Amino acid sequence: MLAVPELGLQELYIGSSPGRSPVPSPPGSPRTQESCAIAPLTPSQSPKPEARAPQQASFSVVVAIDFGTTSSGYAFSFASDPEAIHMMRKWEGGDPGVAHQKTPTCLLLTPEGAFHSFGYTARDYYHDLDPEEARDWLYFEKFKMKIHSTTDLTLKTQLEAVNGKKMPALEVFSHALRFFKEQALQELREQCPSLPEKDTVRWVLTVPAIWKQPAKQFMREAAYLAGLVSREDAEQLLIALEPEAASVYCRKLRLHQLLDLSSRAPGSRRLGERCSIDSSFRQAREQLRKSRHSRTFLVESGVGELWAEMQAGDRYMVADCGGGTVDLTVHQLEQPHGTLKELYKASGGPCGAVGVDLAFEQLLGRIFGEDFIATFKRQRPAAWVDLTIAFEARKRTAGPHRAGALNISLPFSFIDFYRKQRGHNVETALRRSSVNSVKWSSQGMLRMSCEAMNELFQPTVSGIIQHIGERLNLGPPPQHTHPDAGIIPPNNAWEPSHICTLE
Repeated sequence: MLAVPELGLQELYIGSSPGRSPVPSPPGSPRTQESCAIAPLTPSQSPKPEARAPQQASFSVVVAIDFGTTSSGYAFSFASDPEAIHMMRKWEGGDPGVAHQKTPTCLLLTPEGAFHSFGYTARDYYHDLDPEEARDWLYFEKFKMKIHSTTDLTLKTQLEAVNGKKMPALEVFSHALRFFKEQALQELREQCPSLPEKDTVRWVLTVPAIWKQPAKQFMREAAYLAGLVSREDAEQLLIALEPEAASVYCRKLRLHQLLDLSSRAPGSRRLGERCSIDSSFRQAREQLRKSRHSRTFLVESGVGELWAEMQAGDRYMVADCGGGTVDLTVHQLEQPHGTLKELYKASGGPCGAVGVDLAFEQLLGRIFGEDFIATFKRQRPAAWVDLTIAFEARKRTAGPHRAGALNISLPFSFIDFYRKQRGHNVETALRRSSVNSVKWSSQGMLRMSCEAMNELFQPTVSGIIQHIGERLNLGPPPQHTHPDAGIIPPNNAWEPSHICTLE
């Protein structure tokens, strides 16, 4: 099964547990009688198996759903070959200038409240609706953190669509989870028809570490309503903390997938450039042996061999930088194969990438008026989505080392709506505004200086630094010292140049 933690456990075990039913061989295995032709995540061969006693698996396949604030996706692994992780198939759609490995967490419901679409399909269909017609459709995006920010969360809690209409949050989440369930099962059936379906899938949902128990239970209730599992088979659903799952993932990376940030002088090199770790694993491991303290790594995408130089007693922090939250966890490697000990309770805060989006909205309010922005979002919801997409593409190109300005396209409906509401054009609004770092381009775009864009990141980045500092300043846990390494795996809502500022 996938390497994911049980909630509340102090130790995490990699491997499978005693089970209930025979497990078919994974695709490509010599024992497979009917070829399922599922390609691994990477063209490279699977990692070397860890030395551990064989155990009978509980389920034939594990499907893990990463339900994110900005983007979501799933992956699956067969119990008889748990190290071979299969990513979901590629999605249709996408943004110009933005590379996605997942699909946007966007849900579209009909005016009657019935499910219509999810992800790129939902966003693109909503974009193409007539403005008047779009006001009747229910479009939800970036709604995951609503259940964290709601202090009195109940099964009757409401979520507000971009047009202002409300719907029970439980129904919204269940629609999204049902979509991923159907997508995953369809992919499994198409590529492996011999796989029995009933009671053979263990479902995993990842949640932020900062979520309280009511929010975690809410996700379980949504999974029940979506039909992932039944209440009678509650053990078929596993709720996993995101940073703990990320911690196990980091141990599976190849050494060359860790970018060493410690040896780099501040501002001396762009983060996207390869750091000076020799491609030879022998030299890289020797470098690691010589300097095992106060090292910071940025984790790239991919899976590979177990980091051989991790030794029993090694401690590290993982900062899981996502769209809605940044979660921290500190682990110690108890054994070379499979056991992690939690030194501190996982923690963090709501300082994910959506904080930058909120700062941009506040900037627009300072320029065009908060009342206008609120009215525009309510009366032209599809056009507002277009504007946020344009900002997202430019946001991902920003960075502390960028010198040139960034252009953000304003939808024509924004320009036209502003003129009708205010009696003058957006260029006049920018000239009258006290925001000097944003100008009007003759091509019909907002032209933001790099300083203005970086300012949008500052509150969120400061929040991340504060949470990491608080964790490091707690003092050593009993009989242990501070973590030796900080490992930061960026969510696709963040770009490496953003994380660079944490140094």
